[in-house]
Amino acid sequence: MALIKFEGKPIEKLIETVSQGIGILYEPTRIKKLANADAYRYEKMEEAKAKGLILMADTENELLIRAKQRLTLQEIDRQINIDNIVQKSVDALEDSVSETPVDPDWRSKFFNKAQDISSDELQEVWAKILANEITSPGNVSLRSLEVLSSLSKAEALIFSKVAKLSFSYGSIYKLYSSQDIKEFNLTFNDILELSACGLMYDNTSLNITYNIEDSQRGVALFFGNTIVFCNKENAQTITFDQFKLTPMGAELANALKIEKDYNYLDAFISKCKEDGYIITK
Repeated sequence: MALIKFEGKPIEKLIETVSQGIGILYEPTRIKKLANADAYRYEKMEEAKAKGLILMADTENELLIRAKQRLTLQEIDRQINIDNIVQKSVDALEDSVSETPVDPDWRSKFFNKAQDISSDELQEVWAKILANEITSPGNVSLRSLEVLSSLSKAEALIFSKVAKLSFSYGSIYKLYSSQDIKEFNLTFNDILELSACGLMYDNTSLNITYNIEDSQRGVALFFGNTIVFCNKENAQTITFDQFKLTPMGAELANALKIEKDYNYLDAFISKCKEDGYIITK
């Protein structure tokens, strides 16, 4: 194991938040490979034995000792999970962070849930959420954390696929009047699965209407780092059929900063032009 080099305000705030969240001064370590993680687990088990936390079982106290050993091993694994998530969050931190501290209730819930996340893919997700909260507190609600904690790896992969297609505020504009966007691998079953998780509405007949003001270039639609202005001659409003992330889904999509699929944006712009819209970037 190698120590993480922690320097600068973002890192200092991360260490402070982790220390407050787990109740002890956090000493960050970097576990680079599974083999090293197993070595770390073995090292901690030996330390626990030396301190009397794990004892050799005997017939008289076997049940009590086994229970104590199970709890000790569980806490070792939880610490490894936290270490891995913190390590991954370092790479996701912004260069500057808000002076606003992380809310204590949020911090407590985050580490209470994160300690049991062992999947490498899901740890990446939780690391990005932690880094986002360190950078700009308040973007992910306690309710969204609760939903996130119940996601399976498969559900997280589906959500990532959907988030690549979402505009700001969680809108995914339809290309055609169908219940999916198969050209970009969004199926009706995906929508139903994310609906069951509380991340997406299962109503596939939703639409959204924007008012157009004469003084503007049209409606500003935000897709990742791109702003698209949409207008239509002699129109007072513009209406798009859409699929929709829930507020919790939109929160998580924005916080995770999932890279957008700009081929979908190009397809959406082409469809708008076919329908008589004026599109500028």
